[in-house]
Amino acid sequence: MINLHQAFKETNIHKKVIIQDMLCVEYKCMETNKFSNFWIDCACLVYCLSGKRIYSSNSQEYIVEAGTFMYMKKGGYTVEVFQDEAYCALMFFMPDSFFQNFLLRYPTLKIQDYKHVNLQNKIIDLTNGTTAIQAYFYSISNYFAHENSASKQILHLKLEELSFNIFTQSEYKQLASYLSTLEENREAQLKLIMEENFASNLRLEEFAELCNMSLSTFKRQFTKLYNAPPAKWLLSRRLQLSKKLLIHSDKNINEISFIAGFESPSHYSRVFKNTYHCNPLKYREKHIPKHKNFYKRVEFK
Repeated sequence: MINLHQAFKETNIHKKVIIQDMLCVEYKCMETNKFSNFWIDCACLVYCLSGKRIYSSNSQEYIVEAGTFMYMKKGGYTVEVFQDEAYCALMFFMPDSFFQNFLLRYPTLKIQDYKHVNLQNKIIDLTNGTTAIQAYFYSISNYFAHENSASKQILHLKLEELSFNIFTQSEYKQLASYLSTLEENREAQLKLIMEENFASNLRLEEFAELCNMSLSTFKRQFTKLYNAPPAKWLLSRRLQLSKKLLIHSDKNINEISFIAGFESPSHYSRVFKNTYHCNPLKYREKHIPKHKNFYKRVEFK
């Protein structure tokens, strides 16, 4: 699976500005496949200028259109592409350390009440319906034309301005609360990342990178936390998700195997049959009464 953050850093297809360990990109979609997936090793603020996409994870489906402003946590995503209008977005890859250092400089802005944090969602919606945020992003889009020292300094100041807005404006309370928890202990962060990303077809090395751990440390901490090795736990969670999709959606086997994080439909069918002693289609027929001609919609957790 492609690491979108690293791909942007290593190519010059899109306009971009690198400021220390931050990456600012004007992303114009060149994707032709209807569905694809990717992962990011660095969280990202995204403002959509045009077009439409649907980003999905194991617990969330999020529609992105012109004017959408969102925060994407690091991890894996599935994307559905629409060709009706060219997709263009401003993307700001900002490591956790950026906001941690910001709060060290302005500790009074840190949120102490975490009740606004929704740990189920990998994408935090920041769209507030005002013209102010639209004007803000259109103003900084001009600085992507040239990567020079002046543009970098101005963009850095604009991101500082955005940070102040996030931690002081009520419409960004959920994100501010989440960012204030980034200093939580490693065990809590590991659990959050695994629960959010188990359906992403990532290698164990990539899960370890998301957790800011070496592979050996990740395996040791994971086994201590879940009392099971990572590969076994991941397979179990992906199979559980696929069962829910079989019963509560009308998606075909190819789509389910893709969404649940399996390498291929054949691999998914083989593993499913070895575990439940029937193939996925038989399981669906068995658990959906014949008189039902509709599917229930549920939250896939």
